[in-house]
Amino acid sequence: MEPRSAAANLGGMKPNREHHQFCTIELIAEGHAERCPGEGCAFWDRGCALARVESELDGRPEVAELLLALRHELEAGRVVELEEAHSRFAHILNEDEGIA
Repeated sequence: MEPRSAAANLGGMKPNREHHQFCTIELIAEGHAERCPGEGCAFWDRGCALARVESELDGRPEVAELLLALRHELEAGRVVELEEAHSRFAHILNEDEGIA
């Protein structure tokens, strides 16, 4: 009996195809997620920048929701000014701290 190739063992999957985890902010914000879009994501910087702070986001679904909304806006071609993003984050963080 001939040994099967790795591709055959994987049901014909391409062995050199990059595997992406589930999207960090979608999981935290929505409880379910698609696969990470990889380099197509606004938060991609030699890997998922948000995965590096996942433990900080885990208990903050409202922050993850804001990040997800920003990603969708950027993907749609909208320009988000730094001051606007900062203001939106400050608002969310101030609400968390009870500072209105």
